[in-house]
Amino acid sequence: MNSEVAPLNSKVEPLNSEVAPLNSEVAPLNSEVAPLNSEVAPLTSEVAPLNSEVAPLNSEVAPLNSELQDQKFKTRNF
Repeated sequence: MNSEVAPLNSKVEPLNSEVAPLNSEVAPLNSEVAPLNSEVAPLTSEVAPLNSEVAPLNSEVAPLNSELQDQKFKTRNF
């Protein structure tokens, strides 16, 4: 078992030395992001019902937009 693990360790150890500095860069960013996440969570729950109200309206508007684009195209070509 150790003979199987040793070659893997020799591959992992150099990667650890590359990852360590990145972790030290990421840690402060995580502490900045955490409060933002707590602000976003309630907004997400407010937006969800609004999205369900908007979806049917979008399906009504899409064909009208398409018709309007067709009219604009016809107007330009005449």
